[in-house]
Amino acid sequence: MLGRDANSSFNEPYATVNLGIARVIFTSPGAKPLTMRFDIVNLFDNIYEIRDGSGIGVRSAIGARRGYFVGLSQKI
Repeated sequence: MLGRDANSSFNEPYATVNLGIARVIFTSPGAKPLTMRFDIVNLFDNIYEIRDGSGIGVRSAIGARRGYFVGLSQKI
């Protein structure tokens, strides 16, 4: 026995900052508006551990790094 129970440890708390902006565009009269989005996930690119791999059958993993996302949508 290793002196502790499996799957009973905790990681340090973490926080990420996400940023998003959206703009509604009216293309022509009678047409449904378009929505454009731009998002940044993990703005400050903090590296954080989701799990440390100390449990049974689990591997260590870190969270997502900074990501940029662009979207275009239109209501049906």
